[in-house]
Amino acid sequence: MYSASMMGAGRAWVVAVSMGLAPWVAAANCGTHPIARSEAAALDVHGWLERMRKATDFSTYSGTFVVTSSSGVMSSSRVWHVCDKEQQIERVEALSGTPRIVYRQNADVRTFMPDDRVVRIDTREMPRRFPRAKGIDAASLAKGYAVDMVGGERVAGREADLLQLRSRDAYRFGYRIWLDRQSGLVLKWQTLTPGGKLLEQAAFMDLEPSTPMSGTQIRSMMNDVVGYRVVHQPRFPTTLEAHGWQLPVPVEGFVLLNCSQRQKLHLQPLRSAQVQCVYSDGLATISVFLEPYREDRHAFEGQELRVGATHTLSARVAGDSWVTMVGEVPLATLQRFASAIKQTSG
Repeated sequence: MYSASMMGAGRAWVVAVSMGLAPWVAAANCGTHPIARSEAAALDVHGWLERMRKATDFSTYSGTFVVTSSSGVMSSSRVWHVCDKEQQIERVEALSGTPRIVYRQNADVRTFMPDDRVVRIDTREMPRRFPRAKGIDAASLAKGYAVDMVGGERVAGREADLLQLRSRDAYRFGYRIWLDRQSGLVLKWQTLTPGGKLLEQAAFMDLEPSTPMSGTQIRSMMNDVVGYRVVHQPRFPTTLEAHGWQLPVPVEGFVLLNCSQRQKLHLQPLRSAQVQCVYSDGLATISVFLEPYREDRHAFEGQELRVGATHTLSARVAGDSWVTMVGEVPLATLQRFASAIKQTSG
């Protein structure tokens, strides 16, 4: 079960790998040149997101950024990112809360927990703020958001353009995004309620177009597990239907990105393990964790929690199922997803 401390302590590095302050796309795009500012003048929502993607894909940089929320949670991290030929390599170190260093080389993710002397190895694509997926296009994004270029400011010592994305309904938040004027890299990000109230902000305090170490040196640090207990946490693709569930997407504009589980399906009975599915509208992302209801584990009533822009909802659904949902969306959006879950087999 999720708690405020869990969501707050590691918040900065989570934002680093999900919102564009650190990269999140496949390595095949590492050499793609960013869209020039002169070409970006008349972009729609989809075009602006593509500019942000390409800027992050192409850049090598390092910086310190801070995440603050309306609930008073504050955390910071240091990120190094290297675009090395066809490889994306990064190091994100939490500077507040529980010590933690996350390394990623393409889809290979390693999380070092120095206090526990544990390193967790996972092979997966990191969560990303601007996912590409079938069904997410210019038309679908325009239905959910209106975009305006509203001026410019200096952020982290760099000239930035301010982009405003206004939600068109009550099921998603709005955003104010400061983009590096030269490259298009995200320098600062604010998440706003549909009414315009600030929920959360993440911003670089400093930014350098280089890193203290090369990609080869970061890879060496990533592979140095001497003295650590190594825990492998692979995930395998699956579907909700394979486990006896259905979830027709209940909010227009959201699409299913993927579903996964910890064990291969043939190694476990039907519906015996937790399944994670990720949905997105191109900006907002929702993670849905479904598992069979067990009284010894789920004896409490459903729980709602908010830290900054992130809502968590846990509840018993579809008779004998238990769902936990986490997303940077209004609570009403999670409630609609929970109500749409159906059980298709025993």
